[in-house]
Amino acid sequence: MKQVKLYKRLFAGLIYPVLALIVYAFFWLLSLTGFGGFSGVAHTFGYFLPLILSVGLAIGISRDQSGASALAGCVGYLVFSASLTSIVNAKLVFDLTMPVTVGGGLTVTIIFFLICACLTGTVAGWLYNKFYNIHLPDWLAFFGGRRFVPIITSVYALFLGAFVAQIVLAHIK
Repeated sequence: MKQVKLYKRLFAGLIYPVLALIVYAFFWLLSLTGFGGFSGVAHTFGYFLPLILSVGLAIGISRDQSGASALAGCVGYLVFSASLTSIVNAKLVFDLTMPVTVGGGLTVTIIFFLICACLTGTVAGWLYNKFYNIHLPDWLAFFGGRRFVPIITSVYALFLGAFVAQIVLAHIK
């Protein structure tokens, strides 16, 4: 019974990325007409799909679909991308849409970051379920509960980005 609830929450959270994919496909088809504005919008949606996927997964996995879990998914992916960029090439300026190029080209890079977004969104949702009701000492009580989740997610994402940069990317290239 608990597994069914998890699948139900997960599919509810995947609605947002699926809608983003539909909008992306719509603008991609419109870009084939030759108008430059539609291709720009299609590329923008394509670059931000990993961020949308991370937020959607974090919402879906979380216990009560709170905005704190969405913020944790967003913060997790941004910190992950920044740590990955700074470790792979410290001279690169951080770029949210395409932090680094992986392997064989643009398609491989986007697929890699979609997989990383699934990872960070899952971690953010799991951390929300674990820490949404944490109680801190009185002098830190403001940062307790749901406010603690994006903080701990950023720490996890920092180490996750370092792991992917040092271990995973070393075996892909």
